[in-house]
Amino acid sequence: MSSSPRRVHLAAHFPGVNNTTIWSDPRSESHIAVDSFIHMAQTAERGLMDFLFLAEGLRLREMNGKIYDLDVMGRPDTLTVLSAVAGATVRIGLAGTLTATFHEPYELARQFATLDHLSAGAPRGTW
Repeated sequence: MSSSPRRVHLAAHFPGVNNTTIWSDPRSESHIAVDSFIHMAQTAERGLMDFLFLAEGLRLREMNGKIYDLDVMGRPDTLTVLSAVAGATVRIGLAGTLTATFHEPYELARQFATLDHLSAGAPRGTW
């Protein structure tokens, strides 16, 4: 039996809006702008987190005819966001959820494999 040291992996989760998160504060800026995701990923990367995790939101909410900007369900497509983050980070891993309800599993596997290729794998580099 090998006695290698155990390693804890730390993730940054982009949780969205609810009554217990900072995203409920109007000063927290956009929850759907790509810059918000990139900023969080770069901050997590500087904090030596292992990966950024995004959970998929399947619909957009509207308020007065406009997409509600601070809304977990208003999140853009997971793979598109993670692809943008991959181009703006160096070492942090990328993880996300996608539903097989609206996509074939082989299609999802191909999309995640493409993200893995574009990001040069995760995590990239060494600390």
